[in-house]
Amino acid sequence: MQPLLSNIDNSFVGRTVGRAGLAALSPATLCIDQALYLFSFLSRATTGLASRAYASNASDGAGTSSVEAARDAASPALTVSLICGAALTLIYSFRTPALLQLLNVDPMLRRSATSYIHWRGATAWAAMAQNVCLSLFMVTRDVITPLKIISCAAVANVIGDALFCVWIRGGTGGAAAATTCATLISSVWMVAALRKKELLPALRIPNKKELAALAEYTGPLLAITLTRMAGFLNMQRKAMTLGVTALAGYQLVMNLLIFFILFGEPLSQLGQTKLPGLIEDANAKEAKKTLKSILLLSVFAAAGVGAAAFLTSISMPGLFSTDLGVQAVAKGAAPMLFLAVSMTIMGIAIDGAMMASRDFGFMLGTGIISFFVQSKLLEYCSSVQAILATCKFTCC
Repeated sequence: MQPLLSNIDNSFVGRTVGRAGLAALSPATLCIDQALYLFSFLSRATTGLASRAYASNASDGAGTSSVEAARDAASPALTVSLICGAALTLIYSFRTPALLQLLNVDPMLRRSATSYIHWRGATAWAAMAQNVCLSLFMVTRDVITPLKIISCAAVANVIGDALFCVWIRGGTGGAAAATTCATLISSVWMVAALRKKELLPALRIPNKKELAALAEYTGPLLAITLTRMAGFLNMQRKAMTLGVTALAGYQLVMNLLIFFILFGEPLSQLGQTKLPGLIEDANAKEAKKTLKSILLLSVFAAAGVGAAAFLTSISMPGLFSTDLGVQAVAKGAAPMLFLAVSMTIMGIAIDGAMMASRDFGFMLGTGIISFFVQSKLLEYCSSVQAILATCKFTCC
């Protein structure tokens, strides 16, 4: 949902404000989306913990159903996500200028970037809690309910962008206000849907056992996420040295990348929800068969989604900007976008299988090596295409 809404924001800002507005969104969305990505370990931990509870508790002898077990397993993650989200909201409220200064953002872009961050940051707590709620739907294999919610939120975001960006002329702040409204709508709807299904976790301070179970996932996953987030941060800092036009093009291409690689997430969720039960039962034959199926699906998904990203970058940059220079940057980066999206979708599918088997050591080791390799390569990059080429190390 977040990458979709960010791309909608790009389109309205790029066409109503121009390349300066699009360039301002680049560091602004980095501060918001990458921070939310940093805490994605909570939703992934929810998937791991709740799927194991759901698979192994058809009945635990005490009358506890699978739904109850999954709900209780998700409670610590939901509580922690709200606490961390509230802390993020406070940071955005008071430390946004310091964040932009740390990123060396061009002074003429800071006002627009600050406005965007303040609006989006106000609902960081809702966005983080929503990710945990979404994992619960996936664990119980209900994909239709979140699909309806996210689709309606996207429509609400488009209407809000038209109102705040086109009619009121609110610029980047208007686009962020529209996204904020959409996030609140979807969050409230998700909570109501979970309550109706008796899946809504209780908010309570986790006990020692629950914290230990959560830490088993969150510790390694946080470290893995940090290495990948640091790679994106280095890419952003390099892009900001290339000028306003290149930075606006970078913002366009990176949001396309982030949007399209999310199509690989169902493959990761499939591994995280299907494999744990097989691993717990020591059913190696069925686990290998399932993994083979997931990898085969990922090959077709990588080719198809990569091609869609390539075609979007080649033929549709005008949706996001009327500036010919920005459009040229997007078109020139299309081949690298195809490679980055394709390789990342394969990597995401493998990630899901490794998380299901808790193979965090290998994931962290490869992440650290990739980070240092990418950091060295970025020193020689002088174009958006070259920066995007290094993204394969960050995402995979």
